Amino acid sequence: MDFSEYKGIYVTAVLKDGHLQRVTGELLGAARMLAEKLGHDVAAVLLGHHVKGAAADLISLGADKVYVIDSPLLAHYDGKAYQKALAGFLKDAKPDIVMFDATSIGRDLAPRVAAELVCGVTADVTELSVDDKTGLVVWSRPAMGGNIMADIISPNYRPQVGTVRPGTFPFPERDESRSGDVIEVAVKLEKNDLGTLLKEVILERIDENPVEEAEIIVAGGRGIKSREEWELVRQLAQLLGAAVGCSRPIAELGWEDKARQIGQTGKGVNPRVYIALGISGAMQHMCGVNADVLIAVNKDKSAPIMEAADYAVEADLKVFLPALIKQISGLKAAK
Repeated sequence: MDFSEYKGIYVTAVLKDGHLQRVTGELLGAARMLAEKLGHDVAAVLLGHHVKGAAADLISLGADKVYVIDSPLLAHYDGKAYQKALAGFLKDAKPDIVMFDATSIGRDLAPRVAAELVCGVTADVTELSVDDKTGLVVWSRPAMGGNIMADIISPNYRPQVGTVRPGTFPFPERDESRSGDVIEVAVKLEKNDLGTLLKEVILERIDENPVEEAEIIVAGGRGIKSREEWELVRQLAQLLGAAVGCSRPIAELGWEDKARQIGQTGKGVNPRVYIALGISGAMQHMCGVNADVLIAVNKDKSAPIMEAADYAVEADLKVFLPALIKQISGLKAAK
């Protein structure tokens, strides 16, 4: 089939509490990486009400163009209204690639739009690449319970659509000198285009140090055997100014909030330093970790994470954690 008229990489952007989400910047950085290989422009599609002011930020983060779809009926996310506005625009724009964030909004909106455009969508992508022979995007994601990585391509339909997990790609450096076009898109929406009737907005609890935005993460796994030991993980994180993360078993025990679970069934993270305490390094967890420096502490020297780590410490956490906390506390007190 001839898809020559489909051009460009489009990143969808929805504000949260009036601000760009970090994941939007991550997607723009990933889009620029693909654009360099494919020779495409990068466009951001900004949806909402009174959102045009965020266009400059999108350009500084890598967008060549920003399409603004603004309507009072888009002030709060509504799947039916957003679908109509975005799908209608994309039908005319004919992008080659469309990227959504794998947040609650992106996971709802992407399949709605893909169904209307009659194309597929790859969900919860953790790796992106380009096939050198075909020029197709290779969307990679964990499959079979996290035991394998599935590479998915879309040779027969356009656009190529996927949702990408937050924390998968680095947040790009802003370049305030970049210039780009801001284009307002006419949108016709009526009240009967809404799928829900908004009665009340209840604000979520704000996490002061969420794992998906942290520079340093101290994470614990199955090797932590008691609540008392888990308190030592929290104490170490506090000393380092780090966020607390955990693997699935810890969240299931209720020792840590589900919002801090990292991995296939949790969140993706992209910290500068990731300290893994008693984590074996199974794919289900590691597919959510993209750290500059990985430090692993485990009494099992044959655990997969020990080979993957930049620094591996073979130690019993019951002995190691109190000693490390004492050492760091002493160094901080001496300053």
